[in-house]
Amino acid sequence: MRKIFPPICLLLAVVSCTDKKFNADIIKLFERHSYQEHSPQKIKELLDDKGAAGLRLLDKYAGAIKARKRFKRAPAAGPAAGSSGLLIGGPTGGGGGFYLLRVFQQSPALAAGLKDEDRILEVNGIAAGAETLSREIQGRGQFRLKVERRGADKGRGGGAAVGLQTFEAPVKKTDFAFPVVFGFYEPRTKTAFVRISVFFEGSSRLVLSGLDALERRGAKKVIFDLRSNRGGMPDEAAAILNCFAAKAGPVLELKSRHKGYSRRFDAPARGKFAGLKAAALVNGETSMTAEAFTAALKDIAGAAIIGGTTRGNVSLQRAFRLGRSEKNFQLTVARLFPPSGRDLEGTGLTPDHGVKLSKERAGELKKAWDSSSETVLLDDPFYLKALEALNK
Repeated sequence: MRKIFPPICLLLAVVSCTDKKFNADIIKLFERHSYQEHSPQKIKELLDDKGAAGLRLLDKYAGAIKARKRFKRAPAAGPAAGSSGLLIGGPTGGGGGFYLLRVFQQSPALAAGLKDEDRILEVNGIAAGAETLSREIQGRGQFRLKVERRGADKGRGGGAAVGLQTFEAPVKKTDFAFPVVFGFYEPRTKTAFVRISVFFEGSSRLVLSGLDALERRGAKKVIFDLRSNRGGMPDEAAAILNCFAAKAGPVLELKSRHKGYSRRFDAPARGKFAGLKAAALVNGETSMTAEAFTAALKDIAGAAIIGGTTRGNVSLQRAFRLGRSEKNFQLTVARLFPPSGRDLEGTGLTPDHGVKLSKERAGELKKAWDSSSETVLLDDPFYLKALEALNK
């Protein structure tokens, strides 16, 4: 007599075969791509016992994921910030007064006629001070600055003479937001500041051309702001590191037991910015390429690290399609290392000069940067600590 299997039995048989094929594919992925070698038997036991989630005991990043972004282009600067597009600096290096450290291109501040290094005399008719500037600018849709500017006037006999110009500029805020990569020059301490939010394709060119211009203006020191930088493209980071290397040699390395994922980045010679004294600002959200970049900058240029312990995530993952299914599975294929070979995974990078903030204060500071606040630098302890460290 012919046996008839209920539909549910057929379904279970199909599921069982699918699971076995799924598990076999994962075992092959680990064998061919995993950063660390694991016994196929151990992988099979974990899959049988705990499913795919059990593989996190071997690789904490393993599992099904959504497609990852590839930083091939500069990401958008962010949502509308409601900013005038300028950055104000306070008295530093023995210099008095408050200055416009950066007036961004295509910003309301530039349209109002303001320029870098204008000295602020008044805001809304009130003498400039840290509290006054913050109170009169933040939370308002517009404000008026009275500034003083050094300029070239005609002297007696038609020769050029340095003079001072004083004028008022009304500024109306728009949806301007700070660029993903930008810099400025602090002339009183001869310090360049470079903020990098992510290492995207072409970011090294922007950073290096900017640094070249800032060095021509007199920069002897540089602060890299890598706070909340989640990484990006290692080759872009290496291109910047090359210019800070004291001599030819490695600046960054991708290590794996598979040759296809391994790569060493070497500086061909002493870099053009090797003479600059460097510091890096980091926090608990600094990770991946940014974390390795910071460690490498310390190795090759003696950079001072300012802020908080970094995230401790320098493992690079790759996603794989499993057979004909719609599932993608990722696992770690390589790790980033600075020239010293120090493994930052799980431990992070401890700063040379720590900055401890309450949760509330840290949130306020992040909000100020995210909103492109004009006065954020006046009360940024990371930035002020870096200036102090570089000027010792």
